[in-house]
Amino acid sequence: MESQSVSISGSGRVSGGEYTQVRISGSGRVEGDVIAQEIRVSGSARFQGTVKAKEISVSGSGKFTSRVEADILVTSGSCGIEGDAVVKELRSSGAQRIGGSLRGHYVRVSGVLNVACDLETDVFTSSGRFEIGGLLSADRVEVKLVGDSRAREIGGENIDIRASSGFNFGFSLSRGLRFGVGIGTLTVGEIEGDHIHLEATTADVVRGKIVHIGPGCRIGRVEYTESLEVHPEAEAREKIKR
Repeated sequence: MESQSVSISGSGRVSGGEYTQVRISGSGRVEGDVIAQEIRVSGSARFQGTVKAKEISVSGSGKFTSRVEADILVTSGSCGIEGDAVVKELRSSGAQRIGGSLRGHYVRVSGVLNVACDLETDVFTSSGRFEIGGLLSADRVEVKLVGDSRAREIGGENIDIRASSGFNFGFSLSRGLRFGVGIGTLTVGEIEGDHIHLEATTADVVRGKIVHIGPGCRIGRVEYTESLEVHPEAEAREKIKR
């Protein structure tokens, strides 16, 4: 039997089930687990159950009360997932919050991303703001800091954190670091990787093979195995070669 499609353009609710397409442009609620090829939310939607879909697009307000699995999740509005999320590709230009962990292959943030637990992906790129309550783990981490971001830990092979262009740093021994007005910063407990380039980052510990501590950084301890560069407008209190 062929799966049906469902659309809510006013106010309504539908039962969970298997659908080709779920489209909500009004105010809708889906009660029960859902399997779908495509879910599109341009209004306000609440999904009460687990959701599995090929593609999910949220340009309005979407709330998912349980686990979400998708090949592609695109959010340009407000999207909240109370459980874990397993998403091959996440592109967030709006406000995305995940109450559990996020696992995927490619994560791109140009809005705001908040993950309560761990984030594990192959590639993580950000030109927005993020807050990761646990470990951000990726083969490649590429961040352009816009606003303040936080993570408990960051681990990966190549980690590249850059300050926003057009901002100046200042440094003096008496006053320490001072940042340009409005510059984005990253605050993290530990960073561990092979090749690490940091700017505008405050961290307790940085461990790597080849490490560059750029302008605007405050680092407690740096442990490296091959090479270390520290910019004159950066602070690294303890340097240890392993």
